[in-house]
Amino acid sequence: MRYLIRITGHIKILGITLLLTVSHSAHAQKLPLWEIGVGLGALYLPFYRGASQTKTYALPYPYLVYRGKYLEIDAGSVRGHLFETKRTLLDLSLAAGIPVPSDEDGARVGMPRLDPTLELGPSLEVHLWHHKMKRRSLTLNFPLRSSFSVSLDHIAQQGWSFSPYLEYAIKSSRHGDWKASLALGPLYADSDYHNYYYQVDAGYASASRPEYNASGGYSGSRVTFTVTKNIGDLWLGGFIRYDDLDGAVFKDSPLVTEGSYMAMGVALTWVFAKSETLVEVSD
Repeated sequence: MRYLIRITGHIKILGITLLLTVSHSAHAQKLPLWEIGVGLGALYLPFYRGASQTKTYALPYPYLVYRGKYLEIDAGSVRGHLFETKRTLLDLSLAAGIPVPSDEDGARVGMPRLDPTLELGPSLEVHLWHHKMKRRSLTLNFPLRSSFSVSLDHIAQQGWSFSPYLEYAIKSSRHGDWKASLALGPLYADSDYHNYYYQVDAGYASASRPEYNASGGYSGSRVTFTVTKNIGDLWLGGFIRYDDLDGAVFKDSPLVTEGSYMAMGVALTWVFAKSETLVEVSD
């Protein structure tokens, strides 16, 4: 048994979403101890699940990889070697949400803006199957996160979410060459989490927008496809995510104007510096 706690960032705000799985190969390779680069990402998504308003973001970001004996950093995670078994590992899962501006003529017209959110919590990953020769794997993930709205002068807890998903991944026989994954699963959250986006207080109610309070429970289902590709010192990545809100407990909110949610993003990274020291890495 090895010990590993992995901190994984699923970036939904001003960036791309990365889904990560851990698999093992029958061979190892010599790779640089560290790599440094810069990248540019673009993201298209609605303001919130069920919103008809959308926005496109583009931004630069730093890129850092470190392959140490007791600490590993890559494009989407920070791993300290503290807890791991052959079939399970414990993550600290991260997610983020974009700010929601005040509408001028939409469902939230006259209502205050919503601050961006940061979500944090444990996630258990269970390895169900792995084919070393064909480089395929199947995992179950159980992320439980607490959500916080964040502004320059205020941080407030906004409830909890639980989003278990099954993920199938396939990758190239060459280390880091390309990888694709498909993930799907249901979404759940408590009433505080739902009400942050879908509640209508009495002071903002009208004939066309009645007062509304959401309950906790089922939040819909999600399917996400992710692909990455390395070309020399360039790293390319992209994703597309679709959420079906049919049956969600907040579906009757007057702030829900769409029955589905679709987001997509792409990123390009250039690695401009590498360590001359090489370390053995199993893929």
